[in-house]
Amino acid sequence: MNMPALGKLLFTVALGAAGGGVLAWFGAPAAWLSGAMITVAAGAASGLPVGIPDGVRTLVFILLGTSIGSAVTPETIAQVRAWPGSLVMLGLAVAAMTASSTIHLTRVRAWESTTARFSSVPGALSQVLVMALRTKADISRIAFAQSLRLFVLVAAMPWLLAGGGFSTTGEIAAELSLADSLLVLAAGGVTGLILERLGVPGGALLGGMLASAVLHAAGIVEGRLPTLLLIIGFVVTGCVIGTRFRIVSLAMLRDALRGALESVGLALAVSALFAFLAGRWLGLPFGQLWLAYAPGGVEAMTIMAFALGLDPAFVGAHHVVRLICLSIFVPLWVRNLR
Repeated sequence: MNMPALGKLLFTVALGAAGGGVLAWFGAPAAWLSGAMITVAAGAASGLPVGIPDGVRTLVFILLGTSIGSAVTPETIAQVRAWPGSLVMLGLAVAAMTASSTIHLTRVRAWESTTARFSSVPGALSQVLVMALRTKADISRIAFAQSLRLFVLVAAMPWLLAGGGFSTTGEIAAELSLADSLLVLAAGGVTGLILERLGVPGGALLGGMLASAVLHAAGIVEGRLPTLLLIIGFVVTGCVIGTRFRIVSLAMLRDALRGALESVGLALAVSALFAFLAGRWLGLPFGQLWLAYAPGGVEAMTIMAFALGLDPAFVGAHHVVRLICLSIFVPLWVRNLR
């Protein structure tokens, strides 16, 4: 890494840490994650030189994945039998969110139909942009709408879940020894890089999570990574989300902000409805289901589940399945728009 890139990285992390530290001081839920995202997003939109290299992002996701793997419990395994029913409800929720948002943007906000469709797909930003490039859609508006959705989710959902009593801090496990920390990180790194190479959505995070869960379940290690490493992981993840707002301009805010915000609110309401119905049907916690159905990214939603004391394995698995299904069905849904 050259010196300008290193300087940008250090500045970005320092800016994110300042925002996270302020929210942590006030006791906000998921403070380091959401605080870092908010300050870096503000900096990015203001034209400050912010950025996180892909290699650093991958390493941090592996780090957090190994931490999340230690939170996999026997209760997680016991809930697996309810996952098929929950995944069915997830599919219905995704279809309802996409359709309702598209109808709202086209009929109420008069967005061009192609742009509205791509902006309404819940998550999968990179796949959506690649497909949108082959159409007449407004790429900048799509990127803004998709980025704003993730921003609002990370900023708002900790408050909604904590304020509604749907999250918990959970029991704090003892920290791993240095030798065990290195073992878990090495195993998670190898597994995460393999999954990344195979193109698995959220591969770095899920690989670290899987390796750590196996080591903990086998009794080879017991405990969590040091708190300082977790804080660094949350801050960098918030920075990664915040840097998306380098694309934002005043003209874009004026033209697209209201419709994009309304679309996010609609998606939140629809996902909450399906989470409520699934909770009544399957007997699973509402907060866990809402975060699993929320239209965010694999890494952000899984990390948020971990930070809020919810089941990260359940949430992460649902978001991976959602992204795989979207990669298959979205090209069919927009095939007539090219």
